[in-house]
Amino acid sequence: MKHIEDFLTDPEFIRWVNKPDKELEAYWDRWRKSNPEQLVPMKMAKEILLRAKVDRSTPPKGLKEEVIAEILRLKPTNTGTRVEDKHQSAKETEKFIWNELGQMTRVAAILVTCMMLAWMLAPVSDPSIPSLVAEKESIVIQRTTEAGEKIQLTLADGTKIWMNSSSEVLFPEKFDADLRTITVKGEAYLEVAHDSLRPFLVITEGLRTKVLGTSFNVNAKDPTNTKIALISGKVLVASSREEVVMSPGEMLDFEGTTESMRVVGFKPNEVLAWKEGVLMFQKASLQEVKRVLEEWYGVEIRFENAAGVKWEFSGEYRQQTLKEVLESISFIQGFEFTLNDTKSVTMKF
Repeated sequence: MKHIEDFLTDPEFIRWVNKPDKELEAYWDRWRKSNPEQLVPMKMAKEILLRAKVDRSTPPKGLKEEVIAEILRLKPTNTGTRVEDKHQSAKETEKFIWNELGQMTRVAAILVTCMMLAWMLAPVSDPSIPSLVAEKESIVIQRTTEAGEKIQLTLADGTKIWMNSSSEVLFPEKFDADLRTITVKGEAYLEVAHDSLRPFLVITEGLRTKVLGTSFNVNAKDPTNTKIALISGKVLVASSREEVVMSPGEMLDFEGTTESMRVVGFKPNEVLAWKEGVLMFQKASLQEVKRVLEEWYGVEIRFENAAGVKWEFSGEYRQQTLKEVLESISFIQGFEFTLNDTKSVTMKF
């Protein structure tokens, strides 16, 4: 694990901060992606190097005189003469030098500490350099949707997000100067605002998806299986083991338990049906139909006499009520249902 001093003594890191080029940018971007826990010391080291290039105000008036006076006060004075044997004289001389060195070291430590504190706390004259204090105080916003709820929101950079039911998105009130990062749980469709200087990073369970400006769907409702469908643009998706560059029309199927990636084609009208308010089933099992209906309408469904029932149900419903959907499915699959109240349904087989 790297500490701040490790970054400050790394020639390649220093060169990247002071004179970045494409090769260095690519290397440190990969390193930061592979070591997210190192982001804080890395940023602090970067700011220290950036601050070193900014002119600072002179030390407080009188500080130099106070330090000199302290040194002089601690310096021993010779007030008398004694005759001693050579052995005793050598011991006293050694002790004097040691004490003198100790006092000077302590004074130097005080001076260095004062100057470092004054330097670190002094305001930065260059407004383009990001402040660590501001980053630490950045507000993280959490947006969640309940079962039966879908919302659309716009982030500070202009990125638009459509959230499916039972989902969560975490994002900062203000993005960093060099990276835009959000976390998605559940399912969301994103239209990312283009910004070539600030990549957009979407974090899901086991995956990190990096884009500059594009539109894609993220389905992470199952923590062990994430699907990313790219509509336009280009994205780089990385796990701890491998990374894949995707093109429009491709969908990444990530199996979390084995961390395996598989790229396949997809039909946008099926993947984005939820965004358009279309409830769609494709050879769905009874349990899958139950789960989707519960999330879509925010209800609880109970079964009676469902042992041994096997479904491969397909259907499409546009802006229809729960009762209308259940009437249609029951006619095809042959069961009875009861709407007990607005939040409960019983299906009898």
